[in-house]
Amino acid sequence: MVLVGIEGAVNLGVIARTCVNFNVGELYLVKPVASIEEALHYAAHGRNLLSSSIIVESLDEAIRGVDVSVATSAKGYSEGDVLRQAISIGEFVEEIVPKAGKIALVFGRESTGLTREELAKLDFLVSIPANPEYPVLNVSQAVAIFLWEIWKKQGVKPLNIPPRATRDDIDKITSLLGEITSIVVSSRDKVDRCSRVLRRVIYRSMLSNYEARVILYWARRTLRKLSGQSKC
Repeated sequence: MVLVGIEGAVNLGVIARTCVNFNVGELYLVKPVASIEEALHYAAHGRNLLSSSIIVESLDEAIRGVDVSVATSAKGYSEGDVLRQAISIGEFVEEIVPKAGKIALVFGRESTGLTREELAKLDFLVSIPANPEYPVLNVSQAVAIFLWEIWKKQGVKPLNIPPRATRDDIDKITSLLGEITSIVVSSRDKVDRCSRVLRRVIYRSMLSNYEARVILYWARRTLRKLSGQSKC
């Protein structure tokens, strides 16, 4: 991650935090204007990364040794301007990221962005498609979107999203619901109709493993009560 002339301490702190969220290993600051000491107050678990950030005097130093360097800008297209022929973030993530080694994502100043001289030093210009009437994002927002898109492409398994219920568990739930329906609904036509709707609802629910276990427990207990059997 390379921040050129970062001006806001809040943005700097939030970016450091976001870098840790998405496992960014290095943070280069090119002539930062923002106070690093102040930014630490907004960095949360990014404090260590921010404290160890590498401060350099030029963009050349920051991108030395990388395989791919990427400029980011809301102004991604201007007819006849060779520097303003961007690719979208989607194209970048799909086509470039899988083939690249070490990538430098370069973000410019909050007030003026990257200069034309700086843009000319970088391999790609990437833009985030947004409202044409106001496509300019806050730099910390742009960083978060870029890192999130790359993170998704890398396929890292999240630990804060529960595992989904298996097809086998879903089939067990719908089978039990069908049995319950056949007991409480007398008309065969209505049994079929209710069972079909319940099946669709269950499949659309995107149940977690835990939610599926709870429903299975409830369905088995309910069926046991209704049928008077000792076990399902």
